[in-house]
This record gives sequence, structure tokens and C-alpha cells, in this order.
Amino acid sequence: MKMDIALPILLFFVFLVIVFILIDRMLEVFKKKQYHDAIQHDRFMRTVDWIFNSFFEWRRWKKYLLVGTTIIIMVLGISISFIQFALPSVPPLPTININHQDSTLLKRGKYLVEHVAICTDCHSPRDVNSYSWPVIAGQEGAGGPFLSKKAGFDFPGESFTPNITPAGEIGKWTDAQLYRLLTTGIKADGNTINHAMPFEAFGKADPEDLKAIIVYLRTLRPIHNSPEGKTQIDYFYQLTNRLIPRTPKPIYKTELKNAVDSGRYLVMLAACNDCHTPKKWDDSFDTKRAFMGGIEFPMPTGGFVHSANLTPDESGIGDWNEDTFVNRFLSYRDSTAIYKVSTGAANSLMPWSAFRYMEEADLRRIYAYLRTLPPIHNPVVKFTKESYRLKKAREEER
Repeated sequence: MKMDIALPILLFFVFLVIVFILIDRMLEVFKKKQYHDAIQHDRFMRTVDWIFNSFFEWRRWKKYLLVGTTIIIMVLGISISFIQFALPSVPPLPTININHQDSTLLKRGKYLVEHVAICTDCHSPRDVNSYSWPVIAGQEGAGGPFLSKKAGFDFPGESFTPNITPAGEIGKWTDAQLYRLLTTGIKADGNTINHAMPFEAFGKADPEDLKAIIVYLRTLRPIHNSPEGKTQIDYFYQLTNRLIPRTPKPIYKTELKNAVDSGRYLVMLAACNDCHTPKKWDDSFDTKRAFMGGIEFPMPTGGFVHSANLTPDESGIGDWNEDTFVNRFLSYRDSTAIYKVSTGAANSLMPWSAFRYMEEADLRRIYAYLRTLPPIHNPVVKFTKESYRLKKAREEER
């Protein structure tokens, strides 16, 4: 239940309590004025009298209303305070040793940062007037705005991604501090970050891949740039964010026995869930609707794009063969595929400009994994001029 639903319910409950008290007082006044007989001869008033004085035994339990309310408020306050100040439990810094001169790690890190985990896609200024919002050349890792409720995104607040070049905050961190951030969402100062940064996914990554990412991030061109604003997350979601487990459970690449295993691992690193799996009331992913798509994103050039259904249903990629899937990505390597978008024309948030250079073998592994998903029928209209989400909400209200 989201906060915008919970608040009206709470207010309605308070209203009912007030009504109960007023009616009970009214009945008491009537009886003191010797209107008791009149009450007994009026069916409606007799029913009301029975509800309050017999069924609910209002006179008995109303005495405990204040005490009960006080206890509930105290328990709620203690619970919120515990979550706010005691959670999450900050894990100790890991003991790691990274060889920054290892060319294999550097190559792997570049591939992951730019084309799989696409760290630079979220942590860089992007050309919002071009198809798929590519990263502005020369600004890789400089940070920038990413998600905002103000801009129409279904996001609990406003997010500004930090500068991840050596000139940014993490340039002063040790490798162990950066490793802990990636795997637990805990910053060097012990504060938490919102899970818009997929630390839960990185917590399952092979440690060697995380080391590779760290090696490459250290080589980015230093850019002195600060976020345009401060990340602000709605209070309720700040609390639920603190309840997320922070224990890394790495999956080692040696454990990946086949293409499906490898595809699942790559999908996790690429955080495909973020755009293709709807979320539940507490901002966690709804696994029963995994990869069914349909999530709406407003476009700065106008209109709204909806993420694709990736399940093997006919409304998703059910009729796609492996080559069709792979070629969809490779087609964006054409220099004309990333073009300037005119106002109101179809656009996309899918980072084709980054994923287009994913290795063909990895794309085939991802396809193999997606074919194993339970098919979910969810036809998606990719682009609409009007918000489909708001239009649907209006229709449901009628």
C-alpha cells in the first residue's frame, strides 16, 4: 500500500472514531434528558443504541482507546526510530587486493561499465534530444540527473547521480570502500544510497567482475563536476530502503554451467529488471510479473515510452528467434540509428547506444535465459502521445 493510499485510510479511521464518540455522547445526552423511552420506540435510534452499547460495548472499551492509541504510537515511533538510526547494519570493509595494472581486468571493466552494467549511462549527462538518450561524448561518469517524480517518472523522489570519475567523491575512497558501496549500497561515511543504484544485483556479481569495474572507473578522465541538485527520496521509501538485506552473495562465473546461467547473470548485471519488471507497493520488484514490461517513462522530447515485454509470450518476444533478438541490438551500430528526435516524435529510454556494443555471444546468452521465463500476456504500446498510465487510471475511475 503506497503512502498516497495509506493516508486517506488513516484519516477515514480517525473520522470513524470521532463519529463513534459523537454518537455515543448524543445517546448519553438523550438518556439524561429522559428521552430513553423515545429511543426505544424509534427503530433507527434503537439500532444505533444497540450498536454502541451492546455490540461494541462502547462504554467499556472507550476508556482504553486513549491508552491503546498511545501504545500504538509509541510502538510505531520506536520501530521507525530503530529503522532510521539502527538499520542497516553496516558491514565491515572487505579485505581485497586489486592489481590496477592488470590489462585483463581493465578490458573486462571497460566492457562492463560501458556496455553491460552501463554505469556511465546513469552517471553521465545525456543527450535527451537524441534517440535513446546517449551519453554526451567526453562527459562519461561526470554525473547528472537521472530519475525525478517532478519530471513525471514513477519514482519516489528525485535522484541525481554522483560524479564517478576520479575527480568525484569516490576518487578519495579506497578500493575496499568502493567495493562495499557496489555490493551493499553503503557509502564510505556509513550512509545508505537508494536502490535506484542496483547494489542488490552487484552484491551477487562475481568479485572479479567488481574488481574489473573498480579498475576501469579509476581510469576515467577526471571531470570536475557536481550534481545539479541533492537526491531526495520520499520518507516512506527511505525507511523501506533501510530494510533491504546488505549481505553480498556472489555468483562466481565458474558456477555458470550453460548459456541460460550466463544469460541470467548478464541480465542481473545489466539491471534489466529496473525498466522491464513492475514494482510492488514497497518499491520492490514484483517477481510474479517479471520482465512483462509496460512501465511508462516520460520523454523530454514529448510523449511517453513503455518498456517492452521480454517474456516468451506472443505479446513479448515469443515469435523472435535468436538471430532476430541479436540483430535488434547490432542494428544500432549503424551511424544513422541514433538520430535527433523532433518534438513529439517516438523516442526511447532503452540505452541502445550502450548495449549495441555488447558481445554477440553475450546477447545470445541473454536470449537463451529470456526464453526460460514464464510467458506473460501483456501487449505493450511502445510509444503514446498521452500518458497511457493516467488515461487508464481515469478510465478505471469511471
